[in-house]
Amino acid sequence: MTQFHSIKAFGLICALFVLVSCGSQKPMVTQVKVDTSVIDQDVWISLSADLSIGNLLLPNAVIPILIPKTGSEIGLVSLTSDGSGLNRLSVELNVSETAQLDLAQARLPNGVMIPIIQDRQVITVPIGKGAEIYISILGDQAALGVAIPIKSFDAMGSKVGTSALMPVFSTNGVIGSAGVFTSKDAGENGFALIADVSSFVSPLIGQNLLADHSRKVMQQAQQSEPELLDVKPSRSVENKINSELYKLHKRRKTLSLH
Repeated sequence: MTQFHSIKAFGLICALFVLVSCGSQKPMVTQVKVDTSVIDQDVWISLSADLSIGNLLLPNAVIPILIPKTGSEIGLVSLTSDGSGLNRLSVELNVSETAQLDLAQARLPNGVMIPIIQDRQVITVPIGKGAEIYISILGDQAALGVAIPIKSFDAMGSKVGTSALMPVFSTNGVIGSAGVFTSKDAGENGFALIADVSSFVSPLIGQNLLADHSRKVMQQAQQSEPELLDVKPSRSVENKINSELYKLHKRRKTLSLH
């Protein structure tokens, strides 16, 4: 079963890469870094990505990741901009602590399927104001993601409707998908970043450091395989999103959170 999931996941990533490569949309990520560490037998994963979003500036903010029932802090999400055009979105997560949370079929805040993860059962951690963390470990396959609603995108979403423009990137040995999700409903527009972190997590699973996490997913995962869906928006919707982003770019817009 694990081998079949591995083949399925690899095929999905390749298909997504072809979809974007054949289109006009360039990746919205320029650099990605993934690190893992073990602290007191807990596995921590950090994911950092530099966003290619023109003159748009992220707000400088730190959002704690809390276990919903206990309030225990298990990581944080950071948004930073240095004013020169460098925008960075980072996640630090104690993956071991997420094993106690329930699995579900996750979606982006606007209800659209999450690239790379697709229909797999994942652990979703709400971190306030509509933002969410996604972690999926299935056998030797692992993905980590984050979605951050951006208040400044609500006007764009009212014109575009429900969609997601998340081109695939491949940098520093990390394959993923990052970009913009939109909706006519306020609070359901923003940035999302999903990365395949399998090569970083697999050695830790082999050391039984994430065995319970992986076993839980294997036991609760659906037996039927997800259908490969085209998450790329139509050309007209893509043009609308790019047009609205360009308007914000010309204004050198400093984005705001909800």
